[in-house]
Amino acid sequence: MSANLDDLVPELATAARELVDAAGAAGLMPRVTSTLRSRSEQTRLYRRSQQGLQHYPVAPPGMSAHEYGWAFDLIVSPFESIYDVAYTWQQWGGAWNEADAVHFELPGASAEAKRLGEQAVVEQPSGFAHFLDRYILTVGPWWASVSGSSILKQGVAIEKKLGFDAAIDWFWRHVGTNPDKP
Repeated sequence: MSANLDDLVPELATAARELVDAAGAAGLMPRVTSTLRSRSEQTRLYRRSQQGLQHYPVAPPGMSAHEYGWAFDLIVSPFESIYDVAYTWQQWGGAWNEADAVHFELPGASAEAKRLGEQAVVEQPSGFAHFLDRYILTVGPWWASVSGSSILKQGVAIEKKLGFDAAIDWFWRHVGTNPDKP
């Protein structure tokens, strides 16, 4: 999970840097804890949230502004000063919600991320792509760092060419070990 402001979209990166600098000048020891997240990182955080292991709310995978580089998480010390930092952010035109006090974003970013995520779920045409997304991209070792969208596109193409069962067989022969076969 990135905490690098350079991973944000440019207009947010610039404003976020200015906010961090202002908080630092006020002696609040700001620390960015999260910026851009991969789908697998968002899934891991979401699962922890569902288990009650996350203090702040976590959007479902595909529906987080962090996945698009439109949001960052920031903490300060003392933490109560986050409200002053948030006030400044909002005065500058940024969006913030007290329920997720560490989360700062572009205006409308969460709503747009949710819309895009819901649209992607509706448009997902492939059973094999669903299999890859649900069981592989969120738990696999080396492939977790590979672009999920490129794997899903390849999965759709493979399924169209081979069919669902043959695509699953292809995956196990080329990527993993089928747990049902010795």
